[in-house]
Amino acid sequence: MNKELLAPLYGGPEKNIPTGSLVRFVCAPPRWDNESPRDPGSGLYGETAIVLSKRTTCEHAWGGRFELYMPSEGVFDHWGDFLEIVE
Repeated sequence: MNKELLAPLYGGPEKNIPTGSLVRFVCAPPRWDNESPRDPGSGLYGETAIVLSKRTTCEHAWGGRFELYMPSEGVFDHWGDFLEIVE
């Protein structure tokens, strides 16, 4: 399976977000022509989190998987397509 060919259909390339980065949850781009931007999940849009580590490569090409920490949620994993580094 060629992930470079699938990435435009299923999501973006793996993101390089360093450990310790402050990230914000954003809507991910659509995967298909008729799809709307994808919401990051219940109540996460606009919230911030700290990156604890990058998990294994995401088999779906959704920007990679990251271990995150939020005071209100604790530690959890989320896909990189829904994250942007806060400058």
